[in-house]
Amino acid sequence: MLKLGNKEVYSIVDNSFKIDGGAMFGVVPKIIWERLMSSDESNRITLDLNLLLVRAEGKNILIDSGIGITLNEKQKKIYGVEKDSNLEKELSELGLKPEDIDTVILTHLHLDHAGGIVRFNSRKEKVPRFPRARHIIQMEEWKYALQPDERTQATYLVENYMALDQCGAVDLVNGEQEVVPGIKVKLTGGHTRGQQVVFIEGGGKTILYPGDIIPTVSHLRIPYVAGVDIYPLEVMELKKGLIQQCLENNWIIAFDHEIEIKSGYLEQVNDKIIVKKVII
Repeated sequence: MLKLGNKEVYSIVDNSFKIDGGAMFGVVPKIIWERLMSSDESNRITLDLNLLLVRAEGKNILIDSGIGITLNEKQKKIYGVEKDSNLEKELSELGLKPEDIDTVILTHLHLDHAGGIVRFNSRKEKVPRFPRARHIIQMEEWKYALQPDERTQATYLVENYMALDQCGAVDLVNGEQEVVPGIKVKLTGGHTRGQQVVFIEGGGKTILYPGDIIPTVSHLRIPYVAGVDIYPLEVMELKKGLIQQCLENNWIIAFDHEIEIKSGYLEQVNDKIIVKKVII
């Protein structure tokens, strides 16, 4: 746990999954990226699903929801999901239940970030997993996710979003907005049309949660852009700006898919960016 003024921030690993290494590193050749991440016989690398829980202003705020608990066996095989979600266990250790979550901020609506927003009820219907929560989503992302194209439809599960919408649990934002004092979202685009990053501020410190703009420590390298990014050139420019702000302002960056160093301060050493680990 890390205290930011009156806020408490907790790092939660929901689960892990597997993804094609080429999809994660785009045009970077395997002979280069495999020095950073090992792959299995199917060329897949393992990534963690790192969420943040913030306790602030008497509210419990979850940032991203992981891959969830409603995958079928085929989906589990495709995404290499071999374990159950760890989220309820982690919440329980903090004295919380899913019903205690007041707000869920979703960086975007891909399955590995928003799959956890639903659960099955006794009739095997998908219903909100966090029944009291408002779900903060960029308007541009919501529109795009409801009508995905051929390239993205496998990662956007429309029935999940409809389960929220039917309960009136969606709060659409447009651009930059403060969710509660000291926690704000900002539309960036890049990875998806409506990707947003999250800033948590308090006690003179700032945590940046950039979502899939910078998913791992390896992706601090500007040319290391995922093949699944819709606008790769935009991602490169966004990374440059966010990294520079982290360096200049001494922000903590929290990576959504990193396995080893979940969060830390950035430091420039000659022409390399290194991460000084901070435990949340």
